[in-house]
Amino acid sequence: MDIQYVGEHLFWGYFGRFALFMAFFSAIVSAFAYWRGADSALIDYRQWKSWGRRAFRFHSLMVGLASFALIFILLSRFYEYRYVWMHMENDLALGYKIASFWAGQEGSLLFWALCQVAFGLLLIRFARQWEAPVMGVFALSQVFMISMLLGLRFGALRIGFDPFLLLRLSPENIDNHFFHNPEYLSFIADGNGLNPLLRNFWMLSHPPVTFIGYAAVLVPFAYALSGLWKRQYHGWIRPALPWTVLAVFFLGAGILLGGVWAYESLTFGGFWAWDPIENASLVPWLILVAGLHLMLVSYKRKHSYFPAFLFIMLSFVFVIYATYLTRSGVLSETSVHSFGSDGMGRHILIYLFSFLVLGLVLLFRRYSQLPSKDNEEVFTREFWLFVGALVLVLSAFQVIFSTSIPVFNKLLGTNMAPPVDVVNYYNTWQLPFAVVIAILIAVTHFIGWGRNDYKTFLKNMALPLGLSLVVSLLFILFYGISGTGYVLMLLASSFAIFSSLDMLFRFRKRLMNTGAAISHLGMAMFILATLLTFSKKTTISENTSGYFLGENFPETENLLLIKGEVLPMGEYHVTYVGRTFDGERYLYQVDFLKENKEGDFYLAFSSFPTILLNERMGNVYEPYARIFPLRDIFTYVTFADLSQQELPEPYALLDEIRIALNDSIPFGNNILVLNGIETDSEPGQIDPDNLSITARAEVVTHFGRSYTVAPTYMIRNGQIMFRDDSIKDLDLMIRFRRVTDEPYTIVLEVYEERPEFIIIKTVIFPLINLLWLSIIIMLAGLWIAFRKRYLAAVNVDKKE
Repeated sequence: MDIQYVGEHLFWGYFGRFALFMAFFSAIVSAFAYWRGADSALIDYRQWKSWGRRAFRFHSLMVGLASFALIFILLSRFYEYRYVWMHMENDLALGYKIASFWAGQEGSLLFWALCQVAFGLLLIRFARQWEAPVMGVFALSQVFMISMLLGLRFGALRIGFDPFLLLRLSPENIDNHFFHNPEYLSFIADGNGLNPLLRNFWMLSHPPVTFIGYAAVLVPFAYALSGLWKRQYHGWIRPALPWTVLAVFFLGAGILLGGVWAYESLTFGGFWAWDPIENASLVPWLILVAGLHLMLVSYKRKHSYFPAFLFIMLSFVFVIYATYLTRSGVLSETSVHSFGSDGMGRHILIYLFSFLVLGLVLLFRRYSQLPSKDNEEVFTREFWLFVGALVLVLSAFQVIFSTSIPVFNKLLGTNMAPPVDVVNYYNTWQLPFAVVIAILIAVTHFIGWGRNDYKTFLKNMALPLGLSLVVSLLFILFYGISGTGYVLMLLASSFAIFSSLDMLFRFRKRLMNTGAAISHLGMAMFILATLLTFSKKTTISENTSGYFLGENFPETENLLLIKGEVLPMGEYHVTYVGRTFDGERYLYQVDFLKENKEGDFYLAFSSFPTILLNERMGNVYEPYARIFPLRDIFTYVTFADLSQQELPEPYALLDEIRIALNDSIPFGNNILVLNGIETDSEPGQIDPDNLSITARAEVVTHFGRSYTVAPTYMIRNGQIMFRDDSIKDLDLMIRFRRVTDEPYTIVLEVYEERPEFIIIKTVIFPLINLLWLSIIIMLAGLWIAFRKRYLAAVNVDKKE
């Protein structure tokens, strides 16, 4: 007989699951109908196109309803659902409740599918004659996306993961007797909760913007595939250009928001830590930027179609690959971003290889038909844009190859060792690429399409080149930039900055694309800011406390602070003021002090690093950045005593000593001598319920200094009490714990004062605000470029 469970809200699960199945089948119908509708040789191709559009709109409705159902059960805290219990809890703020939608595997996939649906609906509105082939690709992508959310099982074969799976039916709970109770739900008072790493403002922006970027990359991919499919090798570029710029904007914004999150909220110690999942998101962006530039070459000069097609297709393939790295569990031991392994990897690989094979087969079948240019002149903008695109792709492949070492080891059975010092490894490899990119940005501004005049080129380039040499020399002399690689990076980025400014001001009248010049300026500033900030990043928290911190805390980077003590640190003195607890996190106050001419300390500023407690998922150490115009001072706690939520006891047991009268017992570097035992009772008149026994003892240090103590053991009305005695100079306290069965033998306890302390790490990031400014400028340039391409496409459509 089936168990009749009490209190479960099954309707929403059935509703959401039904919507996903309808979305899956309607995506198949839409893909097939659009495929037929793209064949203009058919008499009824317009009817097929209409059916494809209707099916996709119905599909969009179903995806929207499934998303609504998941959000509803999350906000309603229906803990009978596995996804809700995994990512929701009672005390979450509303923003984090919404963010829990994309916090897990199933929810983030559904959100990504929802973003693809949104772009699909826009394409139905704006794609015009490209609607059928482009939307056919979109619908096919949705088939794969929604299939990963079906949660079907056929024996050992599992197709997708159901976001509406009941907690009691999940594989890990299916045999749990707890769920055999019809009223089990009444015993679930709270959920597992959102991972503490995700309880941050940036969780509300970084993931959704990144998924919008992932979805946007599908648009140029769909246009490129459609161009090959319909043999429109040139015609696809103009309508695809604004979407490509938009994809670069959103994916870049998502990556950069992740960098800001890492800087402000994680103890990476910087904007970019070359984490494998960071790398996996960067790679498709680099390839997409390369593809965008080659699309411009193909559009302007009607050649270089093959690499343009290839790079645009690879950009989306690597988006799927980034998803594989995140969700397969292959990087679970090397990345803080990775989901655990639950079998999703194979499904994503099928998605990846299906689109990769589809794209490559079409590309190589059409290769002989692609227009080409026999003699490529070197001194042209198109040639150097092509070189720049290749450099970007080479940079991307270096990153993805090193990042994929765990994948190679798993799939091929190899045993390659990934880089140990990943930051230094990637920085060393990527520095030459950054130098070349900066030089190409600078130079190509002064090279026009087609043939160019060398004298005019050199004349126009002289001013920014001269300014960059002067500025670089000043940085070398006064900022201390040294080393061949860093000097070249300084020269190249400065040259690119002044070249971009030259385009925006001196040559503004001939400038065709202001957005491109602004985005190039932002990119050049970003390269320079990266150099100035991270080459001079300084850790000032050298341990001056005199205490050994252990092997896990390098003495050159960590400082032990005892509460109330003042220690030197860099140009400051620091003191640990104390901590407060709000029921969820500890907030630590560390004051940074300056010394005036009289030798007195005054407060320069206070830093407030925190530790968010979470017993189930581990505590999160959150840094605090004190922001100044020309630098940030970044502090976080690397160790604190979290054994209990209340403040620690002032003393900790150091030793328990059994000692007889006139004995001398060593402890630590000291010796304890028992000189006498006294009682306040007369012989023969001892009341066992009321007495006092005092031990007369002496502590002799290894320097020969002697201290006298007299701890007392008391019984009052049958209750045992202690009167302890302290030695302030030694931070010791002696307690008379008990008497023994042996004559004139007692037990004394030696306690050591346990001061409250923390270990901190403090890093100075100079000119970090230049990095944030460069990001804003680059994104602004991309948005301006998108607006220009979009308006141009609209005007052409009106004329047609």
